[in-house]
Amino acid sequence: MERNPKKIEAIEKLKNEMNEHKEDSYVQEIGQFLIQQTERNENTAKAILISDKTIKKSLEAMKNEAKKKAVNGFAMFTPDEGFALVLKYYDIKIERIEVSKNNVTVKNSSRFDVKLDDFL
Repeated sequence: MERNPKKIEAIEKLKNEMNEHKEDSYVQEIGQFLIQQTERNENTAKAILISDKTIKKSLEAMKNEAKKKAVNGFAMFTPDEGFALVLKYYDIKIERIEVSKNNVTVKNSSRFDVKLDDFL
C-alpha cells in the first residue's frame, strides 16, 4: 500500500514543528492529535500544508477564543472544545473528533487549575 505524498509531507511538517518545541507539551499534544487526523483523513494533509498555519499559531487562536470566553480572567475548554478550535483554525472539517491516548507526559495533580494569565 503506497502512502499519499501529501500525508507524508504534512506529517513531516508537524513533526518538525514538534521537534522545534520539544519542551512545549501543548505543541506536542496538538501535534500528535493532528498527525492522527492526517493519517485518518486525506483532506487534513492539505490544510496542514498551508504554509502560514502552525501548531503555535493554533494555540494563539485558542488563546484568543479563551479571552472572549473568560470570566474574571479565567476560561477553560474541554479537550473536545480545544481540539475543535484547532481544527477550526486549520479549517479542517471532520464529523467526529477522535482522540487517542499518546505518550505526552502530563504532571499528575488532584486538581486542574489554569488561568488565562498563564498563557499570556
